[in-house]
Amino acid sequence: MGDNFVNNIIVDYTSYCGGKYKHYPTLSELQRLVQEIIKSELTSDYIKITPFYVNSKLDQQVEFDDYMFYMECREQYNETELTNHFSACIGKEYNAMNDEEIEKVHLLFPLCKYDDKEAFKKRLEEYLGYLDGLLPKLLDYCKHTIGLTDVDVAFGYFCFEIHSG
Repeated sequence: MGDNFVNNIIVDYTSYCGGKYKHYPTLSELQRLVQEIIKSELTSDYIKITPFYVNSKLDQQVEFDDYMFYMECREQYNETELTNHFSACIGKEYNAMNDEEIEKVHLLFPLCKYDDKEAFKKRLEEYLGYLDGLLPKLLDYCKHTIGLTDVDVAFGYFCFEIHSG
């Protein structure tokens, strides 16, 4: 099973006043959080990270559930369980997915084994790397959907909702 220590690290980064209030880490805070988790050399039952963009000038928020990262750790799993997991996460049979969907589902919804700390670390690092290319695309999406101007962008930021168990 996963370790509560990882959950405690996440709680430390995502709440304050004894858990009374939630904090949604920025990208740099997420990067530090992931490095802290990696340094612990432990795993967790699951980690779920959902990006969103907040703009205080426009008083708007855009959540990106389609780019949620969800890594689950199990005692063991086989190839069939893995493809079933991917199908359930994306809502489409694995065999019917195109190459882009397969790449995305492997990146955003990985499974790992509790005792495979290297795979756990690698998946977290891959997600952080993925964000480097994703966030500019999400910002473009925000510009078009909520009408952000170049000036408005200065009043916004990306942050992340993080859960673990």
